[in-house]
Amino acid sequence: MNSSVEEAERSYSSSMTMLWEGALLALAVVFLFLRDWRATWVSAVALPLSIIPTFAVMHLFGFSLNLITLLALSVVVGILVDDAIVEVENIVRHLRMGKTPIDAAREAADEIGIAVIATSLTLAAVFVPVAFMPGIPGKFFREFGWTAATAVLFSLLVARLLTPMMAAYQMRAKPVHEQDGRVMVWYLGWVDAALRHRWRTLVIAAVLFVLSLAIVPFIPATFIPTSDLGRSNLSIELPPGTRIEETFSVAEVVRTKLAPIKELKQVYSSIGAVLDIGDPTKTGIGETRKATLILDWGEARHRGRSQKQLEAEVRSRLANVAGARIGFLSTEPGELMQLVLSGDDGKTLGEAAAALERDLRTLSGLGSVTSTAALLRPEIVIVPDTARAADLGVATADIAEAARIATAGDFSQRLAKLNLPDRQVPIRVGVAKSALATESLIADLRVPGKNGPVPLSAVADIRLDSGPAQIDRYQRSRNVTLTAELNGRPLGEVMAEVERLPSVAKLPPGISFLNTGDAEVFVELFFGFLLAMAAGLICIYMVLVLLFNSALQPLTILTAVPLSAGGAFGMLLLTQNALSLPALIGLLMLIGVASKNSILLVDYAVMAEQDHGLNQHDALVDACRKRAQPVVMTTIAMAAGMAPIVFGLSADSSFRAPMAIAVIGGLITSTLLSLIVVPAAYTVVDDLTEWFRKRLRRRPAQ
Repeated sequence: MNSSVEEAERSYSSSMTMLWEGALLALAVVFLFLRDWRATWVSAVALPLSIIPTFAVMHLFGFSLNLITLLALSVVVGILVDDAIVEVENIVRHLRMGKTPIDAAREAADEIGIAVIATSLTLAAVFVPVAFMPGIPGKFFREFGWTAATAVLFSLLVARLLTPMMAAYQMRAKPVHEQDGRVMVWYLGWVDAALRHRWRTLVIAAVLFVLSLAIVPFIPATFIPTSDLGRSNLSIELPPGTRIEETFSVAEVVRTKLAPIKELKQVYSSIGAVLDIGDPTKTGIGETRKATLILDWGEARHRGRSQKQLEAEVRSRLANVAGARIGFLSTEPGELMQLVLSGDDGKTLGEAAAALERDLRTLSGLGSVTSTAALLRPEIVIVPDTARAADLGVATADIAEAARIATAGDFSQRLAKLNLPDRQVPIRVGVAKSALATESLIADLRVPGKNGPVPLSAVADIRLDSGPAQIDRYQRSRNVTLTAELNGRPLGEVMAEVERLPSVAKLPPGISFLNTGDAEVFVELFFGFLLAMAAGLICIYMVLVLLFNSALQPLTILTAVPLSAGGAFGMLLLTQNALSLPALIGLLMLIGVASKNSILLVDYAVMAEQDHGLNQHDALVDACRKRAQPVVMTTIAMAAGMAPIVFGLSADSSFRAPMAIAVIGGLITSTLLSLIVVPAAYTVVDDLTEWFRKRLRRRPAQ
């Protein structure tokens, strides 16, 4: 029996396991920093109260518990506890001042309120526009964006309403006279130096950002990373006209050759049909010349070789099977590259397709390469001799009608009928198919002429030839589709090599090269990603303008966004992960996540200047002293929440891991750099704001 239920169960159980592991690790970070089980308990409540209502919204939107929605929940586990961490840490700081729990909760919640609201709304401002991305990538981003944004907004409600109330009645006052430790003194020294040399600090940050972008060309790009699902679909295709008995015999030969592979658990053979996976070169319409073998390799953790390695051995074992086109059917995006050559001249198109197919076979690392132009079947070609037909009074339509009646029969309305009580059955008379292979029989067919019937050979040239089994059209032009198995290679890297092939660089006149399938979606993905990034930045800026009532101060907060690029790209390069759909989701997340650290610093600096009367320098130093710990805590908690996704010990994590790797890498650099660069950027923007204010005050007086 062939079933994919176990595969779905493994994916679900692994996602839930990662969810629990991430939550526990995030809470462990809270306890290690605060060393207070009450504070940890108050923070822990935010997780279920944020996730459970999210399920209700998912049900309202018609979302299912699938790879994308569970991935969103797994990723935001570390984020959901962030707001509660910031609230609880601030309450603990006020408790250490000797305040009662109720006063500490009230004053701490008022003090941190704008910052908590701003951090959550910036994340939601990133996720919501992503949910409206168009095209196939938008299908992935839609459920991810709404699920993540909903969970973040529920965590905001919990942090603002429930967390202070629980802290007021469950936490205890702990008066402690705190002094700056060695790490804090060292850090504040760096902050002081950055403030004294603010332009040099900003120039160094800009140089680091440029160097981060220089890493991108070294990272391979693809649509979706390859995965190991433990199942391969092997396609067998024989020449047109092959009987089903011959197809069965070849399928048995293939099965016998693969039997010695020790990792092969079972083989499910389907003769006369193929899987309908949307591949135009391997249609789901059953034919007697096609067969599909489903190879079950079992779970990846129970074998020593990956699925791609096993598929490579299958290709080597079946290389000498003559007269059959054998390849693997793609059941997931990112496994095939489809290229389309389009043109109106069939002969030129076929020659160009043959040249491209030869060049594709020279690329290293690819699996089987197939072309729809290679499917030819024998046919009888009848070319009318117009001069001779005119002399004998034979019309071209009569020649065509004679050939049609002999091969396919007459029109239904002109056929004799077998009358039955409830219906009529047309009686079709034609030449036996076995006799059509004889060229002389067709030549002796009679066609009407002005002086009586004449043989078909007298007015037409008749010969045996071969032609395409089917003619495909794309955008109303005749086309040939070439399909290559990527065999684990990144799609972007292979596409770059294809563009340099001689057959692509020098296409014949009238022949055009088109990207379809994953190649087309690949281009659409990166274009949509740029639009989503721009939309996210604009939404964040508008939210911050409303919250801080300033048009320039949000620019200070957004300086942390480019600082995350180096860590994200660097981690992808070090771990040999491609820049793919999940990695791009991670980069989009970093726009909101990186802004959180800046918001905490800028919010307190503004408060220290306006409410406490400190000067700019002292306000920034005090903000770094008071907000460095929650910044580091939230960063480590977020990274800890995503750590299980990176390792994915319970199941294949090839899709999830690149996103978590990009986010963790970006968090490291954005946190370390923003704690120093953001104060320097604040001074520049604050001075610029003050300069504009003075100019505006002078104008009415003038």
